[in-house]
Amino acid sequence: MLDRNRQHQIAGPGHGQALSADLYYDGAQNYSPYGRDYAEQDEGFNPLRLFFYAVQYRWLIVMMLAGGLVAGIVVTMMQTPKYRATAQLEVLVPSAKVFKDIEVVSEASDDYLVFETAREKLKSRALAQRVVFQLGLSEKPDFLFPTPDFSPSNIFYRAFGISKSPAIEETTPEEREQIAIGRVRGDLTVDLVPNTSLLSITFADQKPKYATDIANQIAQSYIDQRLDQTSETSDLARQFIQEQVLQVKEKLQKSEEELVAYAKDAGITITGDEKSLIGSNIEALNTALATAIQERLDAGRIVDQIDKGRGASLGPVLESEGLQKITDKLADLTSQYQQKLGILKPGFPEMQQLQAQIKELQRLY
Repeated sequence: MLDRNRQHQIAGPGHGQALSADLYYDGAQNYSPYGRDYAEQDEGFNPLRLFFYAVQYRWLIVMMLAGGLVAGIVVTMMQTPKYRATAQLEVLVPSAKVFKDIEVVSEASDDYLVFETAREKLKSRALAQRVVFQLGLSEKPDFLFPTPDFSPSNIFYRAFGISKSPAIEETTPEEREQIAIGRVRGDLTVDLVPNTSLLSITFADQKPKYATDIANQIAQSYIDQRLDQTSETSDLARQFIQEQVLQVKEKLQKSEEELVAYAKDAGITITGDEKSLIGSNIEALNTALATAIQERLDAGRIVDQIDKGRGASLGPVLESEGLQKITDKLADLTSQYQQKLGILKPGFPEMQQLQAQIKELQRLY
């Protein structure tokens, strides 16, 4: 019988190496006279062995899965859910208008600058202050002092369905307003919808009602702000014209009084059909004053008609060759759109192009 622990010495040229008997004999069924082939002994991937390992360490695996599940639940409970509301606002790109002989000449403007300006205005402090005032956010403790986004105390609050906010009386009205403005600006996101003239206004809050109300109010406040700016410009122009008319009227009245006083002191009188030079000047001034007053009244009626939205019915506008061209072009495009509507759907690119041209002409009209 062979001794498996016995060592054999195999001498080679110039060196020697001790080899174990295990290298040659590993049972009668695996005997190899040239040594054991380790490459043939590699079994590779064995699913059955993995299954046996899983059964052997099943409790460890179950404990690890349970621990991961509990950790996930705890982390989720520590986080405060947030709701997002999105409102979309269309920004019309203005164009420079030059009036020459009552004809409108339009020049295109930089769309990117217009959208960036609108985006920054939507994120501005002035607009956030409008929103806070309109919704009364500075008087709502749950908005001013929300639950922390990630805190161990959230587990207790969510488990028992309670929430705790600092007393609103501990802060001054100015501080509450600053906090509300900061929250509105901090949770607001404004992005341009690709390939459109729409701005997407997104607001996130822990309460869905606040998220919806604030997103809609931001869009409405932006519209109100634009209307206020337009109204302020019109009021300033009207005030300037009124001041100029009053100054001219006062100068004319003063000149008339001085001329009458001079004629009285000099003893100048008008007899028959003869008129003195001063009398003629006074009459000319009166005529000029009456003409100026009439022109002012006519201009005032035109301004009132424009303010009431009936400027398109003015005579010079109706007789304008440029406006007539716009009207004809608008009628032609509208007719083409109605004819193709029976064949193509409104969402077809050609129909959308016609709609865009009609809207542009309507805006110029």
